[in-house]
Amino acid sequence: MDEYPHALRTRRTDNSPRLRGRKLQARRLRVWTASPCCAVCGKLTSYPSGFELDHKVPLFKGGEDTDENCQVLCVNLGGRSPGCHEHKTASDLGYQLKVEIGLDGWPVED
Repeated sequence: MDEYPHALRTRRTDNSPRLRGRKLQARRLRVWTASPCCAVCGKLTSYPSGFELDHKVPLFKGGEDTDENCQVLCVNLGGRSPGCHEHKTASDLGYQLKVEIGLDGWPVED
């Protein structure tokens, strides 16, 4: 019997094996070397912290964990607007990111 039936479970629901450690870093370098620009906006990204390695077809939607299914997406590096990785992840999960509104009532752009 579950002691806390109302508590949220935080474990991952998909059992797909993901790369970790040195193998993941080697894949990041391979994919970035092949195409160092963001797949969405075309912005040149820096290695290692200027991008996220993203699955074109998410693993939870049946995508494979291969180099061919990976792409480089830019991330927010201290700016106000989120990077392409945040937008794609939100879209994949069915969320919409909040838009920052300025004092004049219009959306704020970087």
